Amino acid sequence: QNSNWDKLFVANTILQTFYSWMVIYSAVYLNKYVGFGWEQIGIILVIMLIPFPLIQYPLGKIADEKYGEKEIMVAGFIIMGLSTVALAFITSKSLFVWALFFFITRIGAAMVEMMIETYFFKTVPSKDTPVLSMFRITRPFSYLIAPLVTGFGLLFMGHQHLFILVGIIVLIGLYPALTIQDTK
Repeated sequence: QNSNWDKLFVANTILQTFYSWMVIYSAVYLNKYVGFGWEQIGIILVIMLIPFPLIQYPLGKIADEKYGEKEIMVAGFIIMGLSTVALAFITSKSLFVWALFFFITRIGAAMVEMMIETYFFKTVPSKDTPVLSMFRITRPFSYLIAPLVTGFGLLFMGHQHLFILVGIIVLIGLYPALTIQDTK
């Protein structure tokens, strides 16, 4: 019905694939390849989730009053994609360095998530529940995509370089973000 909704579904599928991939793979990577214990990984996970309660409400207000969802979503995909690629190049065993970079990935993810949700609920009428149902299916669909990305990636690259592959997939989210019609 609405090409903007199609683009939003693609953007949300990319975001949800990022989440499902990172939730499983990053903890395993930090434990098995970097050498962090589960207590240290727990600290990193707590730190990386701080952007969600910290910036989403102010970003929603900024999107309503100044910039619009499109611009913030684009910035979020750039931050999320580039910081995910950067994870492949970290050689430090410092908890602080890893926590910082995961924190930055989630700043981008929080921006994208908030703008997708805001855009969706601004443009989909409340009576159009089938669209909402289809929108929510992007999350379980991403649970199928994430292991495929890992399996495919491991055919051609090492574990560390999977962050580059996921970062590139995230940067593909720029296309739908740049081409949706802004609500401003």
